[in-house]
Amino acid sequence: MSTSERKPWTRDELILAINLYCKTPFGRIHVRNPEIIELAKVLDRTPGSVSYKLANFANIDSTLERKGASHVSKLDVEVWCNPEYKSVPIPRI
Repeated sequence: MSTSERKPWTRDELILAINLYCKTPFGRIHVRNPEIIELAKVLDRTPGSVSYKLANFANIDSTLERKGASHVSKLDVEVWCNPEYKSVPIPRI
């Protein structure tokens, strides 16, 4: 995928991202994290895109004292509010 292309996140992609978010300490949300790199490959996205999406989830995570990125979508919130999405396994490529 071109770095200049932007594609909207789908519900299925967000479900995989939230699952990874729930397993990743806040301090490990960055583009060099191997799990973020792996999910980026699965989703055909950049590691930067995936880490930024995880930072969006951090912004709506009430258990954190810090806040993440502030560009949270309505779909991000819908996925966040459904607890069953937080345990979906991430496929390996």
